[in-house]
Amino acid sequence: MPSSDQSSFIKGYSVRNERANRDKDALLISMQSRILSSLSDLLTRLFNKMDDAFFDMAQHATNNNEQSQYFDAMRELRLHARDVDNHLRKELAYQFALLHKRQKDSQLNKRVDLDLTLVDKERVEVDVALANIRNKIKTQYPDLLLHISQRLNRYLEVDWLDESNIPLGTQTLVNAFSNAIDKFDMPLKIRLMVFKYFERFLVDHLRTILVDTNKMLADVGADPQVKPPRARPHHRSHANASSSASGQDSLIKSSDDRINKQGNLTEASSGTHTFEQVSALLSQRFSKSLNHRLFKVKANQLGPELKMPDLMTVLAKLQEAQASSLQDEDTAHIGDDYQDMILLLEHQLAIKVRERGVRKLSQADDNVISLVSMIFEFVLDDHNIPPEISLLLGRLQIPIIKIALADRGFLNENNHPARRLLKKLSQAAIGWEKESVLQRDLLMEEIRNVVSRVLNEYEVGNMELFTSLEKSFSKFMEDEERRARDAENQIVQIAQNQSRQEMIRSMVNQLIVDRLQGKILHADVIEIIDGPWREAMQNTLLRYGRDSEQWKSTLSTLDELIWSIQPQHATAERPRWIKLVPELLKQTCTVLESVSHPKAEIDQFLATLWDIHSQLMQSSAATPLSNSRTIDNTASEPGNGLSGQSANPLRHKIKSAQRKALLNPESDEITEIRHALLNLPPGQWVEVYTLDGKIRRCKLAYHDPGSDRFIFVSRRGNKVLETNIDSLIQMAESEDLLLLEEVSMWDRAISQVVGHLNAEEPVSENDPA
Repeated sequence: MPSSDQSSFIKGYSVRNERANRDKDALLISMQSRILSSLSDLLTRLFNKMDDAFFDMAQHATNNNEQSQYFDAMRELRLHARDVDNHLRKELAYQFALLHKRQKDSQLNKRVDLDLTLVDKERVEVDVALANIRNKIKTQYPDLLLHISQRLNRYLEVDWLDESNIPLGTQTLVNAFSNAIDKFDMPLKIRLMVFKYFERFLVDHLRTILVDTNKMLADVGADPQVKPPRARPHHRSHANASSSASGQDSLIKSSDDRINKQGNLTEASSGTHTFEQVSALLSQRFSKSLNHRLFKVKANQLGPELKMPDLMTVLAKLQEAQASSLQDEDTAHIGDDYQDMILLLEHQLAIKVRERGVRKLSQADDNVISLVSMIFEFVLDDHNIPPEISLLLGRLQIPIIKIALADRGFLNENNHPARRLLKKLSQAAIGWEKESVLQRDLLMEEIRNVVSRVLNEYEVGNMELFTSLEKSFSKFMEDEERRARDAENQIVQIAQNQSRQEMIRSMVNQLIVDRLQGKILHADVIEIIDGPWREAMQNTLLRYGRDSEQWKSTLSTLDELIWSIQPQHATAERPRWIKLVPELLKQTCTVLESVSHPKAEIDQFLATLWDIHSQLMQSSAATPLSNSRTIDNTASEPGNGLSGQSANPLRHKIKSAQRKALLNPESDEITEIRHALLNLPPGQWVEVYTLDGKIRRCKLAYHDPGSDRFIFVSRRGNKVLETNIDSLIQMAESEDLLLLEEVSMWDRAISQVVGHLNAEEPVSENDPA
């Protein structure tokens, strides 16, 4: 056993009891030893990294006070690093002891004991930092945490373990570390920096520990009750199950839902539900309310209510903390941090209620906060918006609550300045993709700037701010879309030209096949028609069109050439034949010269053609010409057809007919998903899962039914995907293609909230709280 493992036993932090020889307890002891050893090593490296970082910052400090702060922080880290390690071990050993006893930690959410000397603003910032760490871990490793918790539930035969309360869970780890660094005597700024280093270091290095723990449980046969995870990014998911249920008959799905193979596309809800309607639903489901969850108030219970100024004071502090947190966020990790603002709000409301001696929120205020919070939960789970953007937009929750409290019309008015801005932001976000490290992400910067300005500048009643931001953001998007449109138009124009060329090539092939079928042709004539003559026909049709004199002349010359070398025509219609041949040779020369065919080969072909005509003049119709054969495009034997290629146009014709049959709405083989994909409108956004494991967002720029070509481009107008209908169907059936909605995120969310509330059973007013 490694020395670090031995130390965990010597210090008494490992579980020892009379059942230690049993398999389950032996596994828990082994698991605890390996986890504590790995975490101890992580902490050692973390403190070394922070020591180097604080020393570097001290060297670049702008004044003596700042430099002293960093040196003091270094001293504190060195003095208490061992204490933090020991405390973290003890906290986690306590969690393992509970696993041995099959007991749930009822105090888990209350174990963080913040320094009582912290003022309200500092307390909020600490809460924000801790919430960041929890949710960063949750969003980074959702599948591993879920599998470990489900494996432990099955192995220990319990049902209360989840991603937060297992020994490596988000709540357990963060609480243990927060309690451990309470020994540090350092200002808030340094404490928050320690939290940030812990967050980054833990998130970067936790995977190995989670994978190892998961493997230990898998080796003893503790299988999770979930399907194997797909390599897709995950959102925070409080409401996934209910929010996705209403879309199961649509191709528009969240990343966790399988595309319905019937592919019924449903109309997006218009979001016309009024606040009064939603309030009535919330009142019937009182258990959802803050008054019930936070203050244990029963439905319709009377009592002193928190006044609006006090409520606004709490919200203003949270908004200020959000602004500060966003400003301090590392730009290399833009949008990575999710902050559960409703939990922070509940914490601050509990403090304010105690201070003011009140019992509850007013019912109207409670409904507003509950509704906006539910809406933002769905926004954060909205697959149509990339998770990085949805996390950033989630920071607007507190300002939106303030707007809705001050102006209830906001929740009913689609044209409200704040609603218009949210719509613009969500519509712009639908096509966003993370840029390469070498390219500036202008859209993310602009959205971040909008969010930052709202957090820093919004005060109740200041709607001009939202109008101004909407105007400037719209101008930015117009410039972005104009540049993208230019790039997209070039791609579409190239695709249109290619499709037209393919159509012309197919048409010419078919014309040649039809004209040669059953005719007797010399090998040299077959070679010329199959080569330069085919090219001349394609060029003429492409340049002049099928109604032009040039095209009619080229086609007529081909018909005359084929007619002139049929033995029966030279015999039966000799006067016409004799008159035609001299002019035909001249026209043939013109056609071949039009494609710059080598002059020597033209002269050789004309000489060959003269020899053929001479043989026909001297022979009877029954005498076969030397080096000639009858063309039969219906034969399947090798060697038949036009230089071995005339079967290709035939196969193309058969394939085209088969495709038309499949696309026939009356055909039994067609599916609704095929119909939906064939009717995708230009500009439809999709998310595709590429073969190299990347997830791309792109929109339909071009669809040509004739050539069965679909082209999708990025928001910058660059080509992302070129494919056909069969490939699209396969992608949809394997969940590698998801349709996205451009409906305002607010409208989507409010419809989901209403559907969620309607799906729940109402709670009687007489039910106990």
